[in-house]
Amino acid sequence: MQILPRGGDPNVAGTPDQPRAEPARVRERERERTASAPVSFRQALAGLKSDMQMVTVQRGDTLMSLTRRQLGEVAEQFSPSQILQMARSVARENGIADANRIQPGQAINMAPMTTMAALKLRQTDVIAVRFDAGGANAATPVLDRTLARAVARGYVSPAEQAAVKDKILSLAGRHQFAPDDFAQMTLMESDGMNPRATNGSCHGIIQFCAGGNRGAASAGYAKNPREILNLSVLEQLDLVDRYFSDTRLKDHGPAALDDLYLTVLTPAARSETRANAPLNIAGRQAAYLYEGRDQNGIITRNSIVAGLKSNARERLGDFMSTLARMEMSGM
Repeated sequence: MQILPRGGDPNVAGTPDQPRAEPARVRERERERTASAPVSFRQALAGLKSDMQMVTVQRGDTLMSLTRRQLGEVAEQFSPSQILQMARSVARENGIADANRIQPGQAINMAPMTTMAALKLRQTDVIAVRFDAGGANAATPVLDRTLARAVARGYVSPAEQAAVKDKILSLAGRHQFAPDDFAQMTLMESDGMNPRATNGSCHGIIQFCAGGNRGAASAGYAKNPREILNLSVLEQLDLVDRYFSDTRLKDHGPAALDDLYLTVLTPAARSETRANAPLNIAGRQAAYLYEGRDQNGIITRNSIVAGLKSNARERLGDFMSTLARMEMSGM
């Protein structure tokens, strides 16, 4: 975790030099490659910047249908309400008073259908979460399973499980993030709230790193970062509170999963808001976080979200399978 911005260029993977081929052969190979390659969320949204910026309304078109068409294969990743919001954004930018009324032959600029617009709409799910410090009845399935797993692995004592959950709900209300997102983040950083997790220079449930301008210093452990490992999960959550205040997470709230994770990993990277743009994140990270899990490639907001969710599904899925086997064996 770093507080001050890092210098340097974005971590964009290079490609080795290759022998020059005949132009016709090159074009033919490229057509074959693109025809067979699956279209990723990143690639599809990147195409929105140059393709189909101006469209002409045909009979039977609606702004909703044009929006779905513009999204293409990634439309399924958005709910109907999100697509409606995006259509209304297009209407506002084009001076269309009624989003339900467009005419055949009308030219519409679809430029608002950019990666930024898509990112903002994906974040609206976070706004719907009730950040209630006393919300003990709030549905937090990922957090609940992560805590159950943490108890089973000895990271959290059974006596402290309820208190840890209450503390996380309180932090979620104060810093404006979803409790389940916090759980997914810890599953990546510390195997799900392991207070003894360390890679030698970063320690604890969100990996407070050593260094004058990094997480351990922000939490008050600049001179002795390894002492964080002696703290319980409850005590480390107090450090998380201090760190989130120091990095001004609330200014990005309600924070989506990618902003929450970037706050922990490299706060300066939050300034890049495009969902498919390479992020300036130094060092080698977990393969889950890269596009295509290629550690020689790039990390984007999209790849972070996909990686965190995939990692959480796998870890919690393994845990639930183990519980089921234990229950069956005890029958």
